[in-house]
Amino acid sequence: MSNLKKSKFLFPLTVLFFFILNVLQGNFTELLPDEAYYWVYSQYMDWGFFDHPPLVAVWIKISDFLFTDEIGVRFFSAVSFSILTYIVWITIDHPRKKEFTWLFLLIFFSTALLNVYGFITTPDTPLMLFCGLFLFAYKEYITKKNTLSYLVLPFAIAGMMYSKYQGILIVFFVLLSNWKLVKDYKLWLACLGALLLYIPHLHWQWLNDFPSFRYHLQERVSNRTYKFEHTLMHFVNMIAIVGFTFPIIYTAFFKNMSTKNKFSKALNFIIIGFLVFFFFSSFRGRVQAQWIVPISIPLILITFNFLIDKENSRKWFVRLAFINIAIIMVARVFMFSEDLSPKKLNMHGNKAWALELQSNTKGQDKIFINSYQNTAAYWYYTKEKAFYMKNFTGRNNHFIMLQEDNDLSAREAALVSRIRMNHTDFGTHIRGRDSVFTTIVSDYKDLTQLEINFIDEEIVLKKNELNTITVEINNNFDRPIISDDFQIYLGFQKDKKKEKYATEVLLTLDEQLISGKSMVTGTISFQYTELPDPLLFPTFGIGITNSEKVDIIRVSKLLKYSVKE
Repeated sequence: MSNLKKSKFLFPLTVLFFFILNVLQGNFTELLPDEAYYWVYSQYMDWGFFDHPPLVAVWIKISDFLFTDEIGVRFFSAVSFSILTYIVWITIDHPRKKEFTWLFLLIFFSTALLNVYGFITTPDTPLMLFCGLFLFAYKEYITKKNTLSYLVLPFAIAGMMYSKYQGILIVFFVLLSNWKLVKDYKLWLACLGALLLYIPHLHWQWLNDFPSFRYHLQERVSNRTYKFEHTLMHFVNMIAIVGFTFPIIYTAFFKNMSTKNKFSKALNFIIIGFLVFFFFSSFRGRVQAQWIVPISIPLILITFNFLIDKENSRKWFVRLAFINIAIIMVARVFMFSEDLSPKKLNMHGNKAWALELQSNTKGQDKIFINSYQNTAAYWYYTKEKAFYMKNFTGRNNHFIMLQEDNDLSAREAALVSRIRMNHTDFGTHIRGRDSVFTTIVSDYKDLTQLEINFIDEEIVLKKNELNTITVEINNNFDRPIISDDFQIYLGFQKDKKKEKYATEVLLTLDEQLISGKSMVTGTISFQYTELPDPLLFPTFGIGITNSEKVDIIRVSKLLKYSVKE
């Protein structure tokens, strides 16, 4: 064992072993629905997408060029993860680091969530690579201020921003740790270089009315209320991303707090910054473990330097790390094999249900209601284009952008929902207790390109009186629409899953025919005797439908309102 630890081949052989393992895992494990969604990105390459910047699509495009099936989505993730391992290793400059190569490898490959990005492809996959590259370049800058550091920094910063928007937090927290950086004009030039590299994405955002920024900063949290479990889950995530080694890893971090070393101080600021930022984010809604996964690299660097000089802690870490690795290996088996897994996971059964649904709906357009993930999984596994429709509680996503100006009207359409309705024709089992339910609609008429907006955004509703609200109707279809062909509703919304509809709503227009690509003004009027409490249902919007088999589609923004007695 002692000879193995000191072998010069230990590092490359270990990285090669995990690379092969990740390739095999990526090849034989079904895609997560989110990965299928990013695969759809890659079919329409652009400088940006609704939810995320474009680099995840580049990862998939490279993989798809080389391979088919699942590995055609994931291969380059295995490559980039191996490169990340090397970058983090060369970032370390401890004089005894070669003596403890085995320790670095144990820390790196036992860090729980980080290792997932060796065989799945999400925006966090390229983010981790460029986060590692950024920290390497910053270390070079701190210690040498050489040409390499000035050249690599703009590419690393742009790479993080092209991966995921939270990359800007990493740059900000490093700057916060060392304000003297603003005095170096060469760093300003490096930042200018990063901005120039990022201009194509900003231009795409401008052309499309900044959909990503509006979604992440406004739409995603516009109707959320505080829940204690969201904050509690943030602390659970802090443990989950590293696993059973968390007592020693966070001990190393706290011991490092007193450091005067500028690079170590930057690592501290990244960790603290992310944990504090997403702690406050938990007040606005659910937080996810992958949002704080960038702190894994700073924690690895800090823990390695700490354990070299702490033999007793090192012994305990080794024991806990092997427990982590054992759990990770078992989890890999569960991901790969649905039969062996005690619980059905999100990557299980997607191919089977998609092919079953396809066989039961031949010749019918598939329109999935409120599930961009099911839309993408069906599209990927059947290679048959599918469509997305949001009802009153659905959210926007990239399918909305892909379907802009498209008329989804069809001779016969299969509307696929996660909820069984009275008019459901048949169900398709997905996994565990999850199923999708299909309703066949003949002569389906699409309404998704119709917009009805409130002209006055300060709405005061009156109880027990006739309420009249002026609205603007935009018909974005090429075809005309007759107002009598759809019913209109007001939806009073509490949160994403609960709404209360005002059913008696009358639309009044000067003319019933709304020409294609035109805008008209009208009024909606209703008398609602039991208006909901604005404190419980703080927002409302307009929804429409043209059949009892078709969900109510929200066609307006959600607005806050007040009630007058």
